[in-house]
Amino acid sequence: MFRSPRISIIALMLLCLGLGCSKSTRNQACKYDDPLQRIGSSPMENEEAELIALCLSGELVAPDGLYEQVMTDLAAIRTAFAETLGTAGQIEFRTPWSTGVLMLGFDDSTVQQIRDGEYHAWDDLNDQLQATNVDTSHLDFIGCAVIVFNGRLHPYRLAEIYSQLPGLENTSPSFIRGDSPNVYSREIQGGMTYLFRNGWGDCPSGCISNEFWYFSCEGPEPEFVGYWPAYEGVPPPHWWEEAWLNREQYCD
Repeated sequence: MFRSPRISIIALMLLCLGLGCSKSTRNQACKYDDPLQRIGSSPMENEEAELIALCLSGELVAPDGLYEQVMTDLAAIRTAFAETLGTAGQIEFRTPWSTGVLMLGFDDSTVQQIRDGEYHAWDDLNDQLQATNVDTSHLDFIGCAVIVFNGRLHPYRLAEIYSQLPGLENTSPSFIRGDSPNVYSREIQGGMTYLFRNGWGDCPSGCISNEFWYFSCEGPEPEFVGYWPAYEGVPPPHWWEEAWLNREQYCD
């Protein structure tokens, strides 16, 4: 039975992690633990903080330091400004795609190999990245296999790692459809900012009505910058141009 040459998972993962480093102001030194050891750190206990750290860093696995910072900041905001936020304090972060899921499209000959159980080029990657399921049920319809991983891994970094597979034609995250209330975070010099957004009105197509709360975490205590009830037709506040960056850079 044919088995393709082993792909250098260590080299590929180090490359991906290095590409993600420049996005995080909290990891300027670009010093990482063994990537394979970091795989085992996910899933982390606080899912929301892990997902935000994953998006902010752009790394395969959420960095521990950023995860801890986000978790601390959000807890402080929701505690100190519980009355200001009201029910919006219950809004949690949502990614635009499913973490730890990768869709892979193959050419016809490779699809046949997979059907016949003769495709093993992905075996080592699946083992080392802790894949829990390889779903091939869509091969007959769209030539696509779906791999699900144990950890909350960044799908674009996974796509880079799997990009060298023979017979691979395309990769894609599993996107989450529709819009919803969310919490948008952004790293700034000396700290973080958080934009809470409540939205309603045909959110599957894009929420029609919105309201926003903007917070800054640059010192020992979070600061409430302002509230904007956009749904009332009120002009944007002076801080909106800055706050909009949180949403504009959402998981880019």
